[in-house]
Amino acid sequence: MQYYDQHLHTFLSFDSEEQFENYLTYQPGIFVATDHLDLKNPCSQYQDDIPDYEKLVQKHHELADKYPTRLLKGIELGVVPGQERQIQDYLASHSYDLKLLSIHQNGQFDYMDDVVLSKDKFEVASEYFNQMEHVLKSFTGAQILTHFEYGLRRLAFTPEELGEHYEKQLTRILQLIIEKEMALELNAKSYGKYQNKALYDYIIPLYRSLGGQLFTLGSDAHVASDYRLLFADMSNLLEKHGVNHLAVYLDGNWQLTPLAK
Repeated sequence: MQYYDQHLHTFLSFDSEEQFENYLTYQPGIFVATDHLDLKNPCSQYQDDIPDYEKLVQKHHELADKYPTRLLKGIELGVVPGQERQIQDYLASHSYDLKLLSIHQNGQFDYMDDVVLSKDKFEVASEYFNQMEHVLKSFTGAQILTHFEYGLRRLAFTPEELGEHYEKQLTRILQLIIEKEMALELNAKSYGKYQNKALYDYIIPLYRSLGGQLFTLGSDAHVASDYRLLFADMSNLLEKHGVNHLAVYLDGNWQLTPLAK
């Protein structure tokens, strides 16, 4: 099996207008869109952003007759402590093949908002990682932890600073991922646009030293031209650290595939 992109967005996300058909021009054997669910989203005047499930099902029906690609239903769950029950209730009545777990906001601001630039970066990072650790303990059912450094994207953090200030907490976070049989994502937007390759160079060996083996690549594409973005570069970084396979979550189980060269 060839590795396929496990993190991307379509018009069913509040921040994308992309069409499924434009991704399918790449002729993937398997395709999954992971559109946003973010409750009380600061990016949308604190309204609930929930992808239209009926439109997703309808779109799959339309595409199934036109494309040989196997279509999976995915979702990216932005979780804030206190929202777990509401999100789990939604998932209980809406079936998804792949669920990503993300920390995007804290109930007041998104970690990509300009407001973080006026705050102490270590206070922001501490809040972000505390939230991540809390959610990993309280929320179940997700398969992939996305962009572990999302809350640091607007801040200038070095691997040395992560190691000095947060390695103990990151160790606990990674241990939770391993216990829950979740995968750790390398995120192309973080890796490239936000120039956080060095933070992934730091986290990969830490995760492996704890026994972590499941890695995924996600373009985090919001336009089809970013499909599989930087997959070869991120695969090379994994290979540098002795990783020879990627993980895909399919039919309720993890399967290993070759690196995406």
